Amino acid sequence: MQVALVGLGVMGKNLALNLIEKGMTLVAYDKNPEVGAELLSCAQSLGMAERLHIVSDLGDMIRRLETPRSILLLVPAGELVDKVCSDLVEAGVEKDDIIVDCGNSNYKDGIARKLKYQNKFEFATMGISGGAEGARHGPAMMASGSEGGWERIEPWFEKVAASYNNESCFARVGQSASGHFVKMVHNGIEYALMQLIAELYQLLRLGTGRSPKEVAEIFESWSEGKLNSYLLAISSHILSLETEQGESLVDLIDNKVGAKGTGLWTAQNALELGIAVPSLVAAVQARHLTNTIDTPAAKEMTYANKSTQTIDVDLDELKDAFYFASLLCYRQGLALIKGASRAHQWKVDLNKTLQTWRAGCIIRADYLDDIAEGVEFIDSLEKPALALRSITGKAVATGLSFPVLGATQTYIATLSTPSNGHLVQAQRDYFGEHGIKTHSGETCHLTDLVDIEAKVR
Repeated sequence: MQVALVGLGVMGKNLALNLIEKGMTLVAYDKNPEVGAELLSCAQSLGMAERLHIVSDLGDMIRRLETPRSILLLVPAGELVDKVCSDLVEAGVEKDDIIVDCGNSNYKDGIARKLKYQNKFEFATMGISGGAEGARHGPAMMASGSEGGWERIEPWFEKVAASYNNESCFARVGQSASGHFVKMVHNGIEYALMQLIAELYQLLRLGTGRSPKEVAEIFESWSEGKLNSYLLAISSHILSLETEQGESLVDLIDNKVGAKGTGLWTAQNALELGIAVPSLVAAVQARHLTNTIDTPAAKEMTYANKSTQTIDVDLDELKDAFYFASLLCYRQGLALIKGASRAHQWKVDLNKTLQTWRAGCIIRADYLDDIAEGVEFIDSLEKPALALRSITGKAVATGLSFPVLGATQTYIATLSTPSNGHLVQAQRDYFGEHGIKTHSGETCHLTDLVDIEAKVR
């Protein structure tokens, strides 16, 4: 199998080595010749250089490829993707060639590009997760589209991707640009899980007085059971690291957290679709709050330091709360994917989606089987649900910040206990005459139900 790759950054370089290791012949291009030389040197040291061809321009790349061509793009999202696509058209790509955008592009751009290039070549999208390590040894690959070109390359990507119980973590999850939407939501879940773990660390560190190393041991013990996940494992490892002087690594790191944008897109699209994902949104806002000093509203968002309180925490209860909250973060993401799939008629297969997340990716976890069980399984978890409620209350009492923990408890409480929406409906109608809906299904106004002699002014 012959394939081309444009973009040899960290992800591109490692994916290139993975491709040729799996037996594919690769024609690779990057505008920076030094990274091409570096890739060739790595391939030579591994004895795989005979399947790698580094080219200096896109025209040469096109000429070397057998038709119909298969070309992967791993370039930064945005205008550069369109620039490369236009350059490939000028270089001679044809209608039956498939070009797959493997970067973190906005799915809306993917939809637009499919229309823009439909008479030039087949444009497809694929989200890739796993970082440099995953790209090199087997990432999660969330592809989309029904293009005929997939039939040529799909069997190879099933080999390139990670595998779980002998099943590939590559899948075409749905139609159009749904692969990039699924990857976007994957990143939104990633934000929430990272923040949730950080909040439990904060509770154990400042709320109970444990050292980073002691928290690491707790996380490690959880990882030995059903809570085993990549993010929990790396958090445990990070918290165990110390300098030669015995200082904890985390105590040397500034609190400002960066972001690439996919978490923000997740929050924006959830709001646009009217689908509540409070845990995922809270995680995005938590990152923004760490950077308040650099915002135009810095002075208005700067407050005096406050003291906090210590508490006693039952570790088994905390473990149950973390398990339940984690499940709910995933479930919110899946609800967003399902809602978008219905809105856009993508026909996304959630089982295939979960299969791509079982290995190779950042949010892989042993309890994904529990997530696949659905709402009925969540409803059966009475003890973990009570644990989340209890731990959230104790955590808030410390005075520390728990945006994702609190949002997750609010999410499940809102959907499983009596709502307060009736009062908000009444408020809206009182001042704006927006109308209310009664339990009988009737749409009317407050004044149709009761006599109001004079409204508050």
